[in-house]
Amino acid sequence: MAKSLKELALSRASAFRHTDVTVPEWDGVKVVLREPSAEAWLHWQDVIKPGDTDGELSVSERAHRNLRADVTLFIDVLFDEQGEPVFSKNDFADVEAVYGPVHARLLRQALNLTTDPKEAEGK
Repeated sequence: MAKSLKELALSRASAFRHTDVTVPEWDGVKVVLREPSAEAWLHWQDVIKPGDTDGELSVSERAHRNLRADVTLFIDVLFDEQGEPVFSKNDFADVEAVYGPVHARLLRQALNLTTDPKEAEGK
C-alpha cells in the first residue's frame, strides 16, 4: 500500500534532500549526507558574522572562523546508513581538531543538495 501524503510529509527521511555516499578514505564506509537544516544555517551565520566583531580579521582569524563555520554545518549533515546523526553539537571540538579535505568534500556534496541541478539550469 502506498503511503499517504500525510505520512510522506511527516517522514523524517523525506523532510530533507539526502544522498548516500561511499567514503574511500574511511575504509569505504557508506554515509548519508543531508542538506543542512535551518538551525545549522543560523548557527553558521552566528559564526561567520558575530555581532561583536570590531575591524578587520587577520587571515588566520578568518581561516579559523571559516573552519568553525564549516564544522558547524558538517556536524548537521553527516548521518550513518540508518539515518542517525553521527555527531552532536557536543562533538564540535573533536570534529574541529581533525577537520580536513575529506570532511570539506563531504560538506560540499551536502551543500550541493540545496540546489537542484534542474533548478540551477533554469536560472
